Amino acid sequence: MGAQQRKSGARSVLALTAAGGVVAGMLGFAGAGTAQAAPAKLVQQYDCVFPLIGSDPIEATITAEIPTEIEVGTASPAFAVNTATKVSSRAAQGLGLVGGKTLEGKATATVTVYTPDGPLSGIGVENTVEKTNIPSPPADFTVNAKGNAPSLTFNTVGDARIEVNGIGLHDMIVRDANGKPIQLVTGKDTFDAPCTLKSTDKVLASFKIVPKNPTNPTNPTNPTNPTNPTNPTNPTNPTNPTNPTDPTNPTAPSGSTAQQNLSTQVKAAAGTLSMSQPGDSVALSAVNQGLGGVSSGNLQTVTVKDGRNGATGWSLTGKVTDFTGTAGAIGADKLSWKPACTTSPGSKSNCVAGTEGPVGTVGATLAGAPDAAATGGQFTVDSALNLTIPATAAAGDYKAVLTLTLT
Repeated sequence: MGAQQRKSGARSVLALTAAGGVVAGMLGFAGAGTAQAAPAKLVQQYDCVFPLIGSDPIEATITAEIPTEIEVGTASPAFAVNTATKVSSRAAQGLGLVGGKTLEGKATATVTVYTPDGPLSGIGVENTVEKTNIPSPPADFTVNAKGNAPSLTFNTVGDARIEVNGIGLHDMIVRDANGKPIQLVTGKDTFDAPCTLKSTDKVLASFKIVPKNPTNPTNPTNPTNPTNPTNPTNPTNPTNPTNPTDPTNPTAPSGSTAQQNLSTQVKAAAGTLSMSQPGDSVALSAVNQGLGGVSSGNLQTVTVKDGRNGATGWSLTGKVTDFTGTAGAIGADKLSWKPACTTSPGSKSNCVAGTEGPVGTVGATLAGAPDAAATGGQFTVDSALNLTIPATAAAGDYKAVLTLTLT
């Protein structure tokens, strides 16, 4: 699992304007050392944010073939998981209004495997969303996705289960009748989409981790001495089992051999890198038409928790879309921030605030902690937000999406 590798811990979106979607690819176990596979099925409800129409519900049905048992110490090969996601006619109508004919992209599922050694959390599995026709006239439609599970090895006998915690849609593409991408986010052919899990059921499958088969395939007729099945007590002298050094003297001192099987265990790290925030919207102050000025506010406070107990630091970055509305647009480069970061007592890492300045569509660093001999802890990240509005901006409401990514 690579506890020391830096990996995505979380993604957060403020002031929603994105697109919605698909779940696929959890975890699986099949092949040597496993019991016969059994069908698994999980239906989950999500709210995803589509372009043009905002939040809209989807229903994801996840299916897979997962065994009821797997042996200790046996690596599980990857296998396919399929997900059929029902999208509403309202989403089809919104995408159709901009000339959208097909939808495709990527979906990353976040999974936790609960084992006798503790949870294996923060497992992200990327899946391919198949190109799907957007119905016209608008109607409910189904989007299919496929992914392959990673290989895992378990070290302790007991009960285990697989839970699906959420999804993240990214690199989504809407194409027109000529196959050309439609830019739903200014300057980009693709878009990311936040989805919020509404269902309480997260369990895809339960299974048992069982002891390894104790048989000896090397020598089934003599498991205590695989090198000499005809004489287990004296492999070097089969004619005189009581004296391996002198076959003519049966009264000489006797000898024997014995074997011991050794094993050890390296447990997976239980800690994760994650972040949380109290809300997903920020209302900036109003500015009078014709005068221009600064529309200001404060970022929703972000709490970063690093429980990996390793030597790897973390980075929290952000990027913003253009502010758009019925009256026009204000460029993403007009939004700037002034980051601040506080380290909680007892933390091993030191939190460093990002540089004050514009955020933009390319993005900027909000905060981070460097690699060190020992890292980990809890950190609070805040920032003032200032949007410079030109005097020529028309009266109206403007909205944008600020996406925060923790790695």
